[in-house]
Amino acid sequence: MQGALARWLGSLLVTACIAVVLLGVVEHFRGRADGTVSTTGEGLTVVVDAGHGGADGGAVGNSGVPEAGLNLAVAQEVERLFTARGVNVLMTRRDENALGETKQQDMANRKVLLADERADIVVSIHMNKFGDSAVRGAMAYYMKGSVEGEALAQCVIDAVTAAVGQKQRLANPGDYFVVRECKAPAVLVECGFLSNAEEEQKLLDPEYQKLLAGAIVQGVMDYVVQHGSPQ
Repeated sequence: MQGALARWLGSLLVTACIAVVLLGVVEHFRGRADGTVSTTGEGLTVVVDAGHGGADGGAVGNSGVPEAGLNLAVAQEVERLFTARGVNVLMTRRDENALGETKQQDMANRKVLLADERADIVVSIHMNKFGDSAVRGAMAYYMKGSVEGEALAQCVIDAVTAAVGQKQRLANPGDYFVVRECKAPAVLVECGFLSNAEEEQKLLDPEYQKLLAGAIVQGVMDYVVQHGSPQ
């Protein structure tokens, strides 16, 4: 009787240990039961794309500053924050240069990086511009028809709008190169409108850029928590 009891207790202990290990794995990728986000991103690979570059400066606001440099500044901060969480980051560019001498070469080379087999998630960072200078606010786009892309984009725009005090808005479907040419779920983040004078000044501020970067990273991690690790 005592032997049977000992075996039962031993079996129970082993089961409990396995449960603890499995719970740790789930928390590692999905977050904790209280809804807070796991701070680790180990095992996750994210492509971070700073839009434009080189001769292609992108949108330009009243200040005359092209978006390419602003995109890079936010992308570099996103990389830093992801790396601090243990995420493996693949950058499409790390300086002011484009990825080719012509726009066609740039797009071809960027496509290779965006479709990298190692990528679990793709984040492309841009600044917006519109004819009506009253239009403002961050936006997020996903490839039309991509369920995972839509979920990712919604998590990111939710985090960004909350961080900057903007009214919540839905992610937008689109057919843009940077979300179309990806094998992994992808989001194109328009951080704000350079055509809006007030918002442009914020986008030029390094501290605001860090705020945006932190929100983008938080949104991606929220997506991982809600949908599980792609691994």
